Amino acid sequence: MERYDMTIIGGGSGGLTAARIATALGAHVLLVDKEKLGGDCLNYGCVPSKSLIHVARVVQQARDAAKLGLMPASLGVDMAKISAYVQGVISRVGEAEQVYTEGVTVKFGHVAFKSPTELDLNGERVNSRNTIIATGSHPVVPRVEGLAETGYLTNEGVFDLTRLPASIVVVGGGPIGVELGQAFQRLGAQVTLIQGAARILPREDAEVSEAVAGVLTSEGIEIVTSARFIKASRNGDRKVVTAKRGDDLLSFEADEIILALGRQPNVDGLNLEAAGIKYDAKAIKVDEYLRTTASSVLAIGDVIGGYLFTHVAAYQAGVAVRNALVPVAKKKVDYRVVPWCTFTDPEAARVGLTPDDAGKQYKQMRVVKFPWAEIDRAQAEGETVGFIKLVLAGKKDEIVGAHMVGARAGEMLGELSLAMQHNLTLNDILDTIHVYPTMNTGIQQTVFEAYLEGSAIASNRKIIRAISSFRGRK
Repeated sequence: MERYDMTIIGGGSGGLTAARIATALGAHVLLVDKEKLGGDCLNYGCVPSKSLIHVARVVQQARDAAKLGLMPASLGVDMAKISAYVQGVISRVGEAEQVYTEGVTVKFGHVAFKSPTELDLNGERVNSRNTIIATGSHPVVPRVEGLAETGYLTNEGVFDLTRLPASIVVVGGGPIGVELGQAFQRLGAQVTLIQGAARILPREDAEVSEAVAGVLTSEGIEIVTSARFIKASRNGDRKVVTAKRGDDLLSFEADEIILALGRQPNVDGLNLEAAGIKYDAKAIKVDEYLRTTASSVLAIGDVIGGYLFTHVAAYQAGVAVRNALVPVAKKKVDYRVVPWCTFTDPEAARVGLTPDDAGKQYKQMRVVKFPWAEIDRAQAEGETVGFIKLVLAGKKDEIVGAHMVGARAGEMLGELSLAMQHNLTLNDILDTIHVYPTMNTGIQQTVFEAYLEGSAIASNRKIIRAISSFRGRK
């Protein structure tokens, strides 16, 4: 029986990060995956989707060339070559990730628990002092009449397309749905987006959802909200989606259906019961130290639900490895500041509370909003759609939330996340010199507006008036 200090089940972002940290700490580490490393993010998620979005953005820029005084270009779309480009990016990023497995024993195949410290790997027994489950998630496929017979795509197959469908129905208006919908619309497909909730991106601030919806609609995407997917069928070579909105049945024909209805944890076949690990259809249960109900087994990433983001899985990996290998000073996960971004064009980026949430938690709260069009760099590049919204709480104007719609908003979110994580004040940001002209000056400009509208300047104004009045009497 082989023995390890740590076995990591799942070779995605969280598993790879955990393996590298644990090995750096001197542990004897086994990393197991079914057939290949990289996980959903590398093979079916973040990397290929952003590659496709990049290609679609180039196509859109060619269409918009005339607005800049250039001769407009009409680019033909070769989906096979686009897919080859996407796969090339996946390959190159995968090669760069090989550094994460240096000094790590990597094996592929089926793994299942025999006990909290014993695993079965392809019929062989493995003993592990600690185990981290990082098996990720897979797309939700609803039990809808006729769906299996009609056929559909998810993010696990859409990047292999070698022919661009003329029309697509995207079912689901979350981040994956809106990103893919906009990309395929820009490439030349006619996209209809069906969303069960009353608005797309329902986890975002309402103004963010409205702004993104406005952009998608202006580009020709039909958005249908409050419509529940209930049936799929065929009409010759065409696929038909039937949705129910209120008492009405709505039908949509298209060449392809893309499902983007959320994620489910990958737990099948792990035999978690043998280790005494509790779970349900949504997640493996963990405590604030990322321990499962078996104390020697921890879990991270999508498989525990919550924040289904690559960067959160990587953060959790560091916490889990430390708690497993270092016997003292256990560390709790801290989700007070979790940034995320939907990579539409323009991007929708968020960290912290929405105004509605902040209003429920704080007696004193205010919102400062700054138009993206007033950022000089945005004007120079013709990227004027969007805004920056800061949610401030308490007498000291603590930043408790930030919401942005705009070009490269995700890149800009780092500064505000750092400020919130370390409790920096508006003055700290205002006193920091920002390079001009950059998009980031928009953050400084927003903070400046917050300062001008705040209580601090009002108090200083009273002091200055009192001093002026005193000097006038002398």
